[in-house]
Amino acid sequence: MSGPLPGFDPYELLGVDALADAATIDRAYKARIRHVHPDIAGLAGLDETKRLNIAREWLLDPELRERLPKPSPRWSRFRRRSGASASAGPASEPQAPPADEPPRARPPWSEPPPGRRPPRASRSESSDWYWAGEPAPPPRPAWAYHPDLDDPLAFDYGPATDELRAFFDLIRGLTADERARVTYCLGEELPVPFEAFEELVGARAWARSEALGDAIEQVWRERVDESPPLLFPRGRVFGNGIVVANAYAQWRLLGGIIAEKTHDPLAVAALEQRCILPWAASVGHSRFGRYEAQVVACLDDARRLTPAQAERLSRAWERDMGGFLYGRPGEDWFPGSLDHLRPDLVSARLAAVDASRIEPPDALPYERRNGFRCGLRLSAYMLALGGVSDAGRDYLRPWREALDPDPSFADRARWGMPRG
Repeated sequence: MSGPLPGFDPYELLGVDALADAATIDRAYKARIRHVHPDIAGLAGLDETKRLNIAREWLLDPELRERLPKPSPRWSRFRRRSGASASAGPASEPQAPPADEPPRARPPWSEPPPGRRPPRASRSESSDWYWAGEPAPPPRPAWAYHPDLDDPLAFDYGPATDELRAFFDLIRGLTADERARVTYCLGEELPVPFEAFEELVGARAWARSEALGDAIEQVWRERVDESPPLLFPRGRVFGNGIVVANAYAQWRLLGGIIAEKTHDPLAVAALEQRCILPWAASVGHSRFGRYEAQVVACLDDARRLTPAQAERLSRAWERDMGGFLYGRPGEDWFPGSLDHLRPDLVSARLAAVDASRIEPPDALPYERRNGFRCGLRLSAYMLALGGVSDAGRDYLRPWREALDPDPSFADRARWGMPRG
């Protein structure tokens, strides 16, 4: 390949030696581009971003890399000064820059804007010590975790390593229905944020917790089975599968430590339930649970409703249920907290999600569409809970009226329904 050589040393710019492999070069590139990218550093980092891209291209292409000269003497001197040369043993004391070397001017791209520094980057991954002429800090501990340098899926999670890696495989093997249940099992509540236990569990356990969170996100995003969560009444968005899976895995990792250092067994038991129940109530069950046949029949009928039936459903819901949209019946649509989440509640919630995806007939007036959606959502939810029983009969009133334009005298007397 022809073309001029770069006007700088790619090895020195990325901080790698002549023996660096592709993975090392890619990690070094990511560790530097995160500080100088124009989205972070503004226009001051534009030129340095271009240099980093060129350096990465030359070092990852074998033909281009073969044309490069060996790393410059200045880079070799920098490596010796930082204690990273092959001749320096682990206990070697890094040397300060020579006294005759003039102070370096700190480039504008070397420091990220205030408040944008990656929170988990330790001093050993920063170049501040070099620009300030200080000795290099000690190397990062083997048990520490850095998202740009470590693979969370291959991380050492201590005694829980085998169990957690089996859990990663379990996530990969979930059916589409199980993933949907996990995705939509949460309402307004979320599992306890584990950041509250950072000081309690210690640095080593917390490093594993951070790695585990990244691993769960990576495994879960390997597949896409459901459309993004939908907005529902009350302006809430349903929780996603990553939150549920992470809470379950974090408890498997940290639960023993938290229980050992907490002297309130009731609080520990409640925390365990909040972390374990959403996952347990979602995995291992069919999409709509015990009453799947009734829910599927309801959704199939809803897709075939005529405009007149859709309007009857909307009017009946607005008359009988509309005043309770933000009251108790509204809460009853999506009941339950993480302390007593049950599989049938997850089934009902997912039934409501699927019902919300059914569009009303085109001929239905716009002002009736919200009532149609709410009535259908409530009907699917109650059927998944066994609404065919007497306890759920009244909640199915709008749906029954939609399908039956002339209900019996007994039904009209029971519900107070006018004829026609």
